[in-house]
Amino acid sequence: MKLKVFISLFLIGCVILFGFIFIVVKIIHQEEESQQLIDEFLSRNETPQPLIPRTEEIPDEIRNEFATVPEIPKKSEIIAEFVQGGTLQTVEFSPTNPNLVVCRTHQRNTVKNIRLWDVNNPDTSLSEFSGESVSFSPNGKILAISDLGNIEGGVKLWDIEKEKFISSLRVVGFGSVFSPDNVHLATNTSGIELWNVTNPTEPSQAIKLKGKNFEKEHTFSADGKLMATVESGTDIVNIWEVNGNHVNKKNSIHVTDGNVGWIDAMKFLPDPKNPILAIADNDEGIRLYSPPDWQNYNTIPAGTVYDFAFTPDGKTIISGGINEIEFWSVENGNRITSIEGYSSWVKCVDVSADGNFVAAGGNDGVIRVWNISTNLQEKQMIRKNHVVPIYFLPTNRLPQTDIPEKIDTKLRDLQTFFADEMERHGYGRKSFEFEKNSDGAAKVYLFEGKTADDYYNVYTSSRVLKEIKQHFELSSNFYFIIMDEIIEKKSDEKKYTRDELEKISIGIRSMELMIRNIIFRQQGGNIVVQTPLNAYATHDLAAKFGKSIGLNRDYRNSSYLMSYSEESKQLSKSSAAWLNRTQFFNSYMTNFDNKTIIEKLSKSKGKVGYEVQDADGIFQVRMLVKQNNENPPPGFKIKKDTTQNQIEWEKNYRGEYYTLHDALTLNGEKKATVEFEYPRNVDNLIELHVIDGYGNRVYMYIQLVDQANISFSSLLRRIFD
Repeated sequence: MKLKVFISLFLIGCVILFGFIFIVVKIIHQEEESQQLIDEFLSRNETPQPLIPRTEEIPDEIRNEFATVPEIPKKSEIIAEFVQGGTLQTVEFSPTNPNLVVCRTHQRNTVKNIRLWDVNNPDTSLSEFSGESVSFSPNGKILAISDLGNIEGGVKLWDIEKEKFISSLRVVGFGSVFSPDNVHLATNTSGIELWNVTNPTEPSQAIKLKGKNFEKEHTFSADGKLMATVESGTDIVNIWEVNGNHVNKKNSIHVTDGNVGWIDAMKFLPDPKNPILAIADNDEGIRLYSPPDWQNYNTIPAGTVYDFAFTPDGKTIISGGINEIEFWSVENGNRITSIEGYSSWVKCVDVSADGNFVAAGGNDGVIRVWNISTNLQEKQMIRKNHVVPIYFLPTNRLPQTDIPEKIDTKLRDLQTFFADEMERHGYGRKSFEFEKNSDGAAKVYLFEGKTADDYYNVYTSSRVLKEIKQHFELSSNFYFIIMDEIIEKKSDEKKYTRDELEKISIGIRSMELMIRNIIFRQQGGNIVVQTPLNAYATHDLAAKFGKSIGLNRDYRNSSYLMSYSEESKQLSKSSAAWLNRTQFFNSYMTNFDNKTIIEKLSKSKGKVGYEVQDADGIFQVRMLVKQNNENPPPGFKIKKDTTQNQIEWEKNYRGEYYTLHDALTLNGEKKATVEFEYPRNVDNLIELHVIDGYGNRVYMYIQLVDQANISFSSLLRRIFD
């Protein structure tokens, strides 16, 4: 009997085991199949573009009616690569010779981890050292090298020209930096010690800083009168006044409001009259602090930054990011451009004293030196936040001669529509601005496509934008793109079956679930429409504009602009409040952006709450849901006939689009708790959108009810669906 029970249990166990293996294999197969479909779907606009030249030239009298499209910006030229290996930690140009670069790497079993390079001879380093830090003297004649491995000479001074050591400071030094006046060498030991090096053969200790905790990490202002240090074990930066051999603490900066993190880099603006201090901390971007109160007055939205450097004119910050270095305007926080070419994190960045070159390196162990003299200055222009009209012309068409006037008229109609609506809601006659010629008419760019209109017949917007973004920075302005109506022809592009589209939809939802609780930033705006322009009612175009700058489908009332019904001819109060803060209705607005923090609170009394923080001020929070109601909401009136409207809802709209559930308008609070009525009959995954005082727009996917990614019942549905 016992043997029979054992055999029965064994067989049952085998069935369960093989059943489980079958389920797992089937799920993996479905996942692979779905991912293949998603990849194919998302890359559908990557079909090789046939290059078809223009057969009929555009007459000069017509071409002269349009503005000329800017040339494709010249890419920064790489002029040298130094292969050093390991993970690069430091790169620094000589302050007097832009051809000299010193680099420090972190690499196990490497004795000589510091190397001095000549840009003109990238194959062989000039000199090699061991140490934990390295820096040039202001006159470019000496290197200070901190070496924990040599207690007899913890910090060594090395003569570059004579290629020999001058003297040593017998301290355990983790990092050493010269003061700009060449008087002091600040060394991080068990605190910051300032050594007098006016006579480098006999350096003498001048003073040791005294603080609550010992000081580490240090940087000097351009005139050497100020020094910033990091207080150990905290995110407190102390500001010290240096006067000869006397050092006095002037102020303290609490970088993260008590939340201890890592300060990865800090530097003063290279302007003795305006010693702004820039600090990169975790993923908070680069914060700017100004005297005399040293308050954080703005934040450059660079995300996680390991290192950065100012250009010598103080107009630009160059930061090390993921796979690239990025350029940011100090004046307005705008992202100017970027340089790609790195395989991972960029850990160190520096700019030559003449501003012509930038050197950077990271996890791939290669220092790359780029020439930035040719294109940086022209890109340091102030952000306008204007609407840029572009007439896109395939190669088999000639321009409509009156199209600039039609575009001008349509833009002015749109301006008037928004101004009327904003005034109706109490915001004055506020609207967008568009680029104009000297005579005040719309400045319309004639953009000649690379091929005939058959290619643009499918995936029109993505294919048109792909060409335009080579010439224009799409994140800076709003692009109103008009192209001639395309005669629909049979396309060779793959048509997806309903089952395939369902799998793609499920896959995209899985991707949304994976990135939930991550905040995403929205920038710029664009729409692509086809002629004739008079086929678009003003409010229809206004809805397209609104969608591109953060407004969403709104079925709360059919009269609202974003309900897309025939009655939708006015802005809701919440939409007007949103537009009142957006950058395109405030052309003077800068692009600084402090981090937005969103935290979900517990559900209570039929409401769902969120705590939102943003140092730039919070002006509106919007909650979006996918509605699964059997009957359409009151504002859904896509069809006039009630029966047809119901069919349209069930067939094409129910549960398909994120629509506005509610919006709460605030008054610029830096921290606020917002509550919404708990939505019924909606998908569990919602979106929360926020706009701040600088018009920055962010959004986040959030689950209404926290739950396991895959329940047992949903697992079975996926297997047998």
